Amino acid sequence: MQSTDHEVETEIKLRLSPEARAALEQHPAFNPPHATAPQTHREVTIYFDTSDYTLSSKGVTLRVRRSGRLRRQTLKVGCDEGLAPLQRGEWEWPVERDVPDLGRLAETPVAPLARTIHSDALRPVFRTEIERTARLLHPDEFTAVEAVFDEGRIIADGSSAPVSEMELELKTGRARSLYRLALDLLADVPLGLETASKAERGFWLHTGKVPGSRKASHISVDSNATTGGAFKRIVSSALGHLLANVGPAKRGDAEGVHQIRIAIRRLRASLALFGPHLHPTSLIGFNDQLRRLGGIFGQARDWDVFVLETLPIVAREIAEPARLDQLRGAAEMVRRRAHCGVSAELSAASFARLVVGVAAWTADSANDRTGLGDNALDLPIADIAPDLLDRMLSKVAKRGRHVDEASREQLHALRKAIKKLRYSVEFLSGLNRHQQVRAYLDPCEELQELLGTVNDAAVTPVLLERLRESGEGLVPAINAVAEWATMRGEKVRHHVSKPWHELCSAVPFWH
Repeated sequence: MQSTDHEVETEIKLRLSPEARAALEQHPAFNPPHATAPQTHREVTIYFDTSDYTLSSKGVTLRVRRSGRLRRQTLKVGCDEGLAPLQRGEWEWPVERDVPDLGRLAETPVAPLARTIHSDALRPVFRTEIERTARLLHPDEFTAVEAVFDEGRIIADGSSAPVSEMELELKTGRARSLYRLALDLLADVPLGLETASKAERGFWLHTGKVPGSRKASHISVDSNATTGGAFKRIVSSALGHLLANVGPAKRGDAEGVHQIRIAIRRLRASLALFGPHLHPTSLIGFNDQLRRLGGIFGQARDWDVFVLETLPIVAREIAEPARLDQLRGAAEMVRRRAHCGVSAELSAASFARLVVGVAAWTADSANDRTGLGDNALDLPIADIAPDLLDRMLSKVAKRGRHVDEASREQLHALRKAIKKLRYSVEFLSGLNRHQQVRAYLDPCEELQELLGTVNDAAVTPVLLERLRESGEGLVPAINAVAEWATMRGEKVRHHVSKPWHELCSAVPFWH
């Protein structure tokens, strides 16, 4: 498939167990008349970079693949703003040797980078040895999808890691048809999403360094974009943010869990912002799935905050370190169980269905938005944005009435509404001057931080109650921390009024 200036690879990668492979081999989609006969061959692929990783540090992959006597050089670049999270830029050329020809990169976006690299500076970093079974699937008369089973290993510096996965790559047709095919397979076969490419896993194996968490990137929505196009870009960015943090979260990285929770909230905020113009059945269905997923990540995040942030503060303010150490040990066990739940959820077919489902919903919206929403999605986002932001602001105003006397539940609802307003303003910030946006976001962020501290203080006693069953010896520490949390929450509440009134007095800049 081609865009205006580069080739686009649209691919879904799924982990493949022996049971899943056997089930897929019998699936109607993998058999005539919907599929060609399978062909199996062996491939050896060598991945190249410089000694200081000039290419991989920029999200660029350069490889040469040998299958029999044939060799192909491939360049891949990471997802950019114009692509969905399951898409990458890809360029391929036949070559004569087992080393890359840098001259081939002259007509690609990495040409400036390639000109800084001498061919002698490239070196093989790792290789893959794969037995690949491929066939073409035809889910409809307009679409061809290459389905491959890859079994083998990644080899780097004497170490190796197994590979067992299925790739579904769109060859002809629309991306939406690929996603629909994947959803049909996921409904019948328990497959988990694979978010790391072979190249990424190879570099991890070579360097011994796994990537850390990643914050959300800035979203740039053009004022000339349609409302549907703006929605698609915002959702694609949030999905990309979510997928970038799957690996860290599965490894138990607290910040990775936090970033996925933020990505889920950003996705839900986008649904709330554009909600009046989205297809109601899809809107409700995806929002329910995201709410459930957010609850799982919320539990893990609550225990991360308690163990890694709250208890260290308490230790500085309450002079009972021995009891706190016992309490920390009991809390750490619960925290680890919560992280196991996170890892299991990210490996489940339900997570894969959610990601692919959202991608399918927004795919090709520029060509056909009937399944996405109403006619307003065809209008310029600059015309629709004021009404969308007004609606988010009205929810904040409603939940912030009598803020000084609000209950914990009311403050929590206000905090969630402010988050959605803040994310909505950030999503559409490109339509207005930076100074205007920043002046409006400052009180939002201050309120969000204060109300977050109030919420953490309110959640702490709830978590402590779960620890009472861990032993009578913890009761004094539990009571002391619960009292500290209550006092801290009340203290912080007194600081909420000022930024709240600043926000209320701020003139909405989008009018």
